[in-house]
Amino acid sequence: MNSTHRRRSRRPARRTVNLAPELIWHHLGQGHRVTLWPEVAFEKEITPGLWRPFTPDPRTDAFCAGAVMVEARRWKPYLEFCPVEWVNLIEQFEFHRLHVLTALAYCPTMQSDFEACPALALFAAMHAELRGGLPDWCELNAVREHSGVFGVLEWLGFPSTRECLDQLGAIDLSLSVRELVKVREILWKQHDCSVAEKTASHQHNPLAA
Repeated sequence: MNSTHRRRSRRPARRTVNLAPELIWHHLGQGHRVTLWPEVAFEKEITPGLWRPFTPDPRTDAFCAGAVMVEARRWKPYLEFCPVEWVNLIEQFEFHRLHVLTALAYCPTMQSDFEACPALALFAAMHAELRGGLPDWCELNAVREHSGVFGVLEWLGFPSTRECLDQLGAIDLSLSVRELVKVREILWKQHDCSVAEKTASHQHNPLAA
């Protein structure tokens, strides 16, 4: 019995794996990471231990790899450093958390808009896809500052109406990014139908003058 007890006592204790709080992943052998709030930045590992910042583009394979590889258990320690408003917004998404983090970090002028309409964060993150060309966060921030959220809708190619904003607020947040352009087309069709109905109603109203 003593011998059995000694053998059992020699078993090593289970070690708890402590995850790095930064969001880290690898793509084609190159390390990528997102640094902690408040200095949220996307960085690439140029050589071992040497990281350089880069502007994220959610259309790239490297970004898509991070969106898939950084699962919920690795988000948990990262979000502990974020403000509660960011946590509440990001945790509403299951598949697009990295997109939402990007929108929050690079478009701070729109945080209140994202809180009111979470899907707008995904569309903002994918603005380069919607507009064509490279990501332009400076212009997006300037549009929001000078023209408000409806100016941003127009900049993204959407109808700049309250109705459109409400419809975006009802979108399933697990929607594939491949469907975003199609969603915009559907909202334009609904907008055009609504305008046509209002015009017809006005024309048939005998009191209209």
